[in-house]
Formats: sequence, structure tokens, C-alpha cells
Amino acid sequence: MEVIVILLIIAAAAIAESLVYRFFGLKGLSYTAALNKSEVMEGDTVVLTEELSNRKPLPLPFVKTEIIAPALLDFNTQAKTSKEQLCYIPSVFSLKGREKCTRVRNIKCMGRGVFELGATSLYGGDLFGFSGFTMLTGVSEQLTVLPTPLNARDFEPGSRLFFGDIIVRRFICEDPFFISGSHEYTGREPMNSIFWNGTARAGRLMALNRDFTTSARVLILLNFQRRDDIIAAAPDTVCEVLIKAAALALDEAVRIGAEFALVMNMPEEEAPVVNSGEGFRLKQLRRLAAVKPDCDRGAAEFIDGISLGGYTDIVLITPTLSQDTANKLKGLQSKGLGVFVYSPKNEAEAEFCTQITRAEAREGV
Repeated sequence: MEVIVILLIIAAAAIAESLVYRFFGLKGLSYTAALNKSEVMEGDTVVLTEELSNRKPLPLPFVKTEIIAPALLDFNTQAKTSKEQLCYIPSVFSLKGREKCTRVRNIKCMGRGVFELGATSLYGGDLFGFSGFTMLTGVSEQLTVLPTPLNARDFEPGSRLFFGDIIVRRFICEDPFFISGSHEYTGREPMNSIFWNGTARAGRLMALNRDFTTSARVLILLNFQRRDDIIAAAPDTVCEVLIKAAALALDEAVRIGAEFALVMNMPEEEAPVVNSGEGFRLKQLRRLAAVKPDCDRGAAEFIDGISLGGYTDIVLITPTLSQDTANKLKGLQSKGLGVFVYSPKNEAEAEFCTQITRAEAREGV
């Protein structure tokens, strides 16, 4: 009889405890998760801080949250990856009454992209697991991972490189900073153009030659087409290398102080916008971070569809350089345009093509 009474008391206590957690488990409970940065470069580490707060006297022996994140964000765990390339990272908390728990996770960004991560709900229960409660958190963080430029050592430099100023036959004003030589002073030159060191050496009054210059204007063309006879994007491994090469071209354009524009062989691609500077480069990197490689036309048609007026240099980044595309570029080169091609395969054996030598680029083609 005493055993039955004891069992009934335990059962009544368990039921009472279960009811308490069912009705009061969510009271005073809050959860937040936030990243310390919203934009980083590929390979960088960001910090995700989870904070669970229990503001009531009732302790919470078991609370579980689950972070949903893309597989390209490495939490340094053994989490399984779904078919949608998502990982589910669990966190288990145990809190006393009126206690707050903070958990910090270091996340390494393994690839470029614009990602959403967060927790949609949390689950908790009583000490015996008889009762549970669920709370929708609605926590969502966006992270932009910008592509890193391909290392310069991954290229075999060609004979012609990017350049800043170009001498032209005539322009509105002389460039006061571009000196191309000296000539004998005629009396018509201003006094500030007298070349005193040359005057001392020549024994007669000499003046500086100032040329007319203009700035380089670089058009970067990013083509994802696998081959000329296939209107389809190259494998992902190749496209990722091409995107890194485009990031390198953007860096070089900023380094030399040139104006530049980036155009991709993508459906519904807008007309090129020309600008310069670090801010504009960052804007183009964000475009590259968000792009999903695709193509809707051949490389030759892609080049023909762009107005090349006003550009001094064309940089084509493509999975393979065919003979037809090379012939088209040679025609542009004969008109005075600087032509550069970066590609894993140089089928046309064109001299202006710099072959990307990274092993992952060759494997996927």
C-alpha cells in the first residue's frame, strides 16, 4: 500500500511539474543570435553570438536551439548537410532561474555568396521530459561573403600589362605631370616650363615637353559559357575561379587609377556602368558575390552586344578562348584597343591570352 501511495505521489508531482513547464516554460524566455559583421571576404571568420535569457525564477533544465546555415559557412562541427546544401547546427542550454547564457561561435566563410542564417524556433522541456514547449524565434541574419581576388602568382603574366595614362595625339589640355622630353626654349613657353637641369647640361635655355594624356578605361567581360557550341555555363569549379579572376581585374583597375566597368554574360544583364575608385570596386564585388553563373548567348554575340566606344582596354575572362573569339578580339586589337584574355584553356593559342594555371580550373573544364 505504501508503495502505491509513493508511486501516486511521484506521478502527481511529475504531472504537476509537467503542467508548470507547459504553461510557464516560455514566460520570460528570450533568444537572440547576431553576427558581428554583415560583410566579409572569402576565407575570413565571423562571430555568431547566441544569447538565451531566462527572466523567471523557474529553472530550465533543457532548451535546444538549431542554427540553419549554408554549407559554405564552416562552424567547425560535424553537422550533416542536406540536399539543399544547408547545415543544422544544434545548441543545448541549461539555465537556472533568472539566468542568462551567452554562446559564441566562430564561423569560417569558405566560399562567396549572399547567405541567410539563423534559428526559426527553439524547443525546451521539463526535467523528466514529460512536457515540452516551443517558441518561434524569427532570428535571421544576412551575410555577404565577397570573392577573394586570384593571387597574382596564379597567372603567367603576358607581354602587355595594365597601364594608367596613355599618350594621345591631341587633347584639350596638356598634362602638367607627364614629361616626355625637352626642346630648345623659343620664348613662347611659360617660365615654369623651363628645364633648368637640361639648360645647364646643354649650355642653352631648354623647355620641357608636356604631352597630352588620357586615363585608361577598362571593360571587364566575364563570360561563363562552357564552349562556343554549348549555351550553358561551365562547371562550378571553373566559374568560381573565373569570378576570382574578375576580382583580380577589379583590383588592378583600382590600383592603376583607371575607370572600369564589369559586364557578365548573364540573362537580363544591364548595360555597363563606368566609374572608378574603391567604393565602385566594392559594389562590383557585391555583384560577384551574389551571381549564380549562367549564360544566354555565345561569347562572340556577348562581345558584339556591348558598345566599346570610349574604352581603352578589354579584359575578357572566359572558360576557354576559341579561335572565332580570338579572331574577333584581334580585330578589336587592330583598331587600337588593348586586349587581355584570362582563361584556363587557350585553344586559339593567342598571344594576348594569359592562361590560368590553377589545378581546380583545369579539372572542371
